[in-house]
Amino acid sequence: MLYDASTRSKELMNFGIEMTNAEYHAHEAISKSKLDAARKSGKHLHDMLYGPPRESTAAFDLGTALHAAALPGENVDEVAVRMPEGMRKTTKEGKSFVSDNKGKIILNSSDGYVLDQMMVSLAVHPFTRSLVVGDLRGKAEQSFFCTDEATGLELKARPDFIFDDLSLIIDLKTTFDASPKGFQRSVANYRYYVQASHYLDVVEGATGTRPQAFLFAVVEKSRPFGAAVYMADAQMIEIGKQHAREDLDNIAKWMAEHNYPGYSERVEEISLPRWMLPKEDGTPTDHQPIELY
Repeated sequence: MLYDASTRSKELMNFGIEMTNAEYHAHEAISKSKLDAARKSGKHLHDMLYGPPRESTAAFDLGTALHAAALPGENVDEVAVRMPEGMRKTTKEGKSFVSDNKGKIILNSSDGYVLDQMMVSLAVHPFTRSLVVGDLRGKAEQSFFCTDEATGLELKARPDFIFDDLSLIIDLKTTFDASPKGFQRSVANYRYYVQASHYLDVVEGATGTRPQAFLFAVVEKSRPFGAAVYMADAQMIEIGKQHAREDLDNIAKWMAEHNYPGYSERVEEISLPRWMLPKEDGTPTDHQPIELY
């Protein structure tokens, strides 16, 4: 075992480590989010590694609350609290409420409504219902660590839910468009394909067993709060593996040289994204809406 958990955590089922979310994020191993930073530039990675912590966003907080509400063994009351109807954070009463619940996510009435509706959709979907009601044999938020043989870097992953027999990983995502085409854009834009590959590789490296599949349980965070479940296909996993390898090689190089380069220092020519350009036959391309978070 690469991580000494003797004083802060305990091993579960001979494969996962139970530790708090804060402990996991404080661990220096390379996570998917660090791979994402490295994909932008060395400077972005350096900022993530050594810069001051960034403040959480409303979208991230809502996702955290959903995970705590939906995943077995988690308790949403430990991480979030609902502000009484009509109360505002700017009032004396509201400021006192926020102070009394320091460290917790404060959900206003609108946030609470969205959270409730997402939970309803997850409870109705045939597959995610089994996750929400606790019928699946597995555990949430277990941490895995291994060493990348090519670079010597320590890697980490924390699946939202993994089956006891290691056969399946489930990742819970919120989105504005859970349709196949809509979520494909999210997979590309947020590099979920890299996450799928990275998590499968780390679990295999930590346990010697590779999960058979990586599933995305997706729920919309606006009306009608549609839900869907998608399985990452082999091509997605392979491309994710290739991109993760490029990122890890760069990270190892930058760390060894103590040099974290930013963007190009030259004047670079730039064009429109490919999806905006005319097709080869000269016809206009399909419009691709931009998903904002």
